[in-house]
Amino acid sequence: MKKIYQQIFASPKLIICGALIILGLMTLIGLAGYSIYHKTKNQILMTSYSNEELMANLTQESQQSKELMEETTETTVYPTIYVDVKGAVNRPGMYAFTAEERVFDVIQKAGGFTDVADEKQINFAAKIKDQQLLYVPEIGEEIEEKYSDHEEDTEIGESKVPQEKINLNTADSLQLQQVPGIGEKKAQEIIQYRQDNGSFKSVEELQEISGIGQKTVEKMKNFVTITIE
Repeated sequence: MKKIYQQIFASPKLIICGALIILGLMTLIGLAGYSIYHKTKNQILMTSYSNEELMANLTQESQQSKELMEETTETTVYPTIYVDVKGAVNRPGMYAFTAEERVFDVIQKAGGFTDVADEKQINFAAKIKDQQLLYVPEIGEEIEEKYSDHEEDTEIGESKVPQEKINLNTADSLQLQQVPGIGEKKAQEIIQYRQDNGSFKSVEELQEISGIGQKTVEKMKNFVTITIE
């Protein structure tokens, strides 16, 4: 073995060849390492760019979702409408509402029912509309059938009042039914009383008819009149 080493070191050619081989191997190892380093670096950069692009897309989508949510949750503004409340409520009068409110809201704003209000004739769930007259009857009063919730454009509790006062001594059944609180049955009773007793001498004489009290007569005075023949 010693002789082999002596021969190798004694020969300059062998030394040069060995050095070249070692240098070549080191070069190959260096190139391989450089290639692996560059490949890894590029992968890291690509991953970084992908993450940045992903975050940018997510941010853009989040902003778009936020704008869409703001558009869909934007408060709807309803027009103001006015309803005239009469009858057995604590604070009758004209009140402002939105078109989305109901008869229940009207009654609440008008102070609620009085002790003599007939709540059974009121449809609390009915929608309201502009220029509506909501009449709350007292117990014993009748809201004429043609103004019930079967009528297409009119809700329970709404009563159409006559443009002119109704003459108790000359009005027929349909005309009498235009008076708030007088239904078909009461109209027939008024006509029958008129036939049996002659013309009404005063509006207060309506109290002679069963089911019509003093308070009801006081309210009817705004809608009826008499002519004594």
